[in-house]
Amino acid sequence: MQIEKRENLENRQVRLTIHVESDVWKKALDEAYESSKKLFASEGDLTREELEAKYGTDVLYQEAVNATYPQALMEAISQEDLLIAGSPALEIGAIDAESYTFYATIDLYPEVKLGQYKNLTAPYPQIELSEEDTVGAINEYLRAHTIDEHPDKAAMGDQVSIDFEGFIDGAPFEGGNAEKYPLILGSGMFIPGFEEQVAGITVGGEREVKVTFPTEYVPNLAGKDAVFKIKCHEITRQIIPEMTEEFAREQGYDSLSALRQQIMADRLEVKAAEAADAYNNALIQQVIDGMEVEIPEAMVNSQLDGLIGELRHHMQAQGMQLDQYLEAAHLTEGDLRAHSREQALVATRYELAMTAIALQENITISEKDLDAQYQQMSALYGISAEQLRQQLPPVRLRHDMKLARARDIVVETGKKA
Repeated sequence: MQIEKRENLENRQVRLTIHVESDVWKKALDEAYESSKKLFASEGDLTREELEAKYGTDVLYQEAVNATYPQALMEAISQEDLLIAGSPALEIGAIDAESYTFYATIDLYPEVKLGQYKNLTAPYPQIELSEEDTVGAINEYLRAHTIDEHPDKAAMGDQVSIDFEGFIDGAPFEGGNAEKYPLILGSGMFIPGFEEQVAGITVGGEREVKVTFPTEYVPNLAGKDAVFKIKCHEITRQIIPEMTEEFAREQGYDSLSALRQQIMADRLEVKAAEAADAYNNALIQQVIDGMEVEIPEAMVNSQLDGLIGELRHHMQAQGMQLDQYLEAAHLTEGDLRAHSREQALVATRYELAMTAIALQENITISEKDLDAQYQQMSALYGISAEQLRQQLPPVRLRHDMKLARARDIVVETGKKA
């Protein structure tokens, strides 16, 4: 990658002319050809010249550009040390079999006018356990040590593993079936009336559930009557144990008193951490409230993309697609973005404030510090540092570390009121 030209435009924009050099480009074209051969395998073993003559060079160029420009763009942004406010606008320039050039128009972070960020004062919450804290801590401990029972008959609050298939006017509909679906009765995850009718089913039992889809639902189902055929495979009921001497010994403690003392000690640690977080956040909020900046819409949208991406990943880890979650919650992605907008604005303001401090304090992150952070994360997540570098590029991690050090400056110079 070579930056051929940098143009500073109006409204805090930069336009980079980026050249992808021959060795990288030719390798990407070769890989695109091998991929295209599989796509057009039914037409025989086409040579690259035959493929390009029949379908045009774009068939390879497009795939090779998509494979090469992200890394080239990332390297260019890092080389120029740019803080980008949103996704750059890209345009392909000269392109041939030897190399290509593209243009990236980049929105930069807005100008931030900081107020005071050192020697701020904030109240430090008192750390003590109330009777409510004590009762809550014990109940929380007991809920974390529930005993699973498997009754023959399901009640509200139980988790059932069910097969279900839905029918409208006798015909099955898309998305209306699943096998061994884990459903907590009373969770409200299914349409009104469904879970209540499943209650009372026995293991191995089958029944029909008749429901009406809400009028505010996906258009092809809204307001329609449906019948679901249900089969139950397993019922799980969580029983909260009692706080007894026997229970304490089962948990590895000599006595009930010793268990209670440990629960209280653990809750005091939590309260101390909450107090420190509240104090630190109060200091940071003063910095955010004291700065002057116009928030770019591109930065808010970028934060929203990140939040929704995290939710999508979380849903997939739970075995559910985001679209399924939104359908069950009667939401669109637009609703989700609107609901998450304030959270995105908070994250954007924090990002801008800490970035401004990092620039003001000339905070730098050495390669040694960067490597140490990757090693620490590698030990924490159980994946190699090299894999982490691919998932979290150095330019991103270096920026995050700068923000963390900027936050430390605010907190370490703060004073308790």
